[in-house]
Amino acid sequence: LLAGMALPIYQQAQQRGQRSLAKLSLLQAAHWLERAASNQGQYPAATDVPASILNPEGVHYQLSLSSSAQSFVLTAQPSGTQVSDPCGSLTLSNTGERGVQDASLAAASCWSR
Repeated sequence: LLAGMALPIYQQAQQRGQRSLAKLSLLQAAHWLERAASNQGQYPAATDVPASILNPEGVHYQLSLSSSAQSFVLTAQPSGTQVSDPCGSLTLSNTGERGVQDASLAAASCWSR
């Protein structure tokens, strides 16, 4: 009985931990993009971003970038054990807007948890 109660709590804690890593990865990638834009006068194309920025180790999310010279949107899509996360995919734009896609929870809830 105790194990039946503890396992879901443990899984939720694991998901929150991975979500925190994904949020950190998005913020780090956004900082890298801002530095690159400061140096080059525009945001780089996704193909010009080092793989280490968009594929951080140990994170159960796949990062992707959609960018133009004046804007970008980073997306962290859950993978592996994280696909059942109620927050779905996390997004971050060049304006600092934090959002979610395919989520059963609101963006404010997902970004604050």
